[in-house]
Amino acid sequence: MDLLLKLRGASAEEMKRGVDAAKAVLDRAGLTAEQAAGAAFELEGWDIDGFPEDRTPSDAVFEANSVWGDAHQAALGACCADWPADKKPVAVELELLIDPEAQLADRDTALAKLRAIVEAKDGHGHASNKLLILAYRVAEELENARDLVSDVTVAYTRFAHSGFYPDEPIEPKRKAVLDAIDALEKATEKPTSR
Repeated sequence: MDLLLKLRGASAEEMKRGVDAAKAVLDRAGLTAEQAAGAAFELEGWDIDGFPEDRTPSDAVFEANSVWGDAHQAALGACCADWPADKKPVAVELELLIDPEAQLADRDTALAKLRAIVEAKDGHGHASNKLLILAYRVAEELENARDLVSDVTVAYTRFAHSGFYPDEPIEPKRKAVLDAIDALEKATEKPTSR
């Protein structure tokens, strides 16, 4: 499985250098990205649960998590090698590339896909993980995208669960999601240069 590096302001070439460096660390350790990321996820869950002694992860999990951290550091170093010291970030975000169609969509494609998901829904079902990924793709250049993305996902969840209340009209809920997507689009518009 491929990796995706996210870092605001990094070029595609810089991000590729970072991903290549992270993969090299994983290869040297004899781990796949899934194994290393899975170890980090397991340790995070153990932390969230309060470090229960009866579920202490194995040494292999701790080692794989350490490799995942090393991969992040290698990615950061390679990605930002040419950056001035005062502009270098302290971390990058590496994630597994599990849905390339959504995770790599450009802004306009992501907006179109968001709207298509909403238009195709009949008000029954669950909130889509793809919707969240696409909303973050649109908002990735914003300093604090959380509120706008949350507005989209909360409105979508209400819409997706509207089937539980058959007497309530669905269309106002669909409109609320589309309005939230419109707000996300407006907030991410780039001014035209003149």
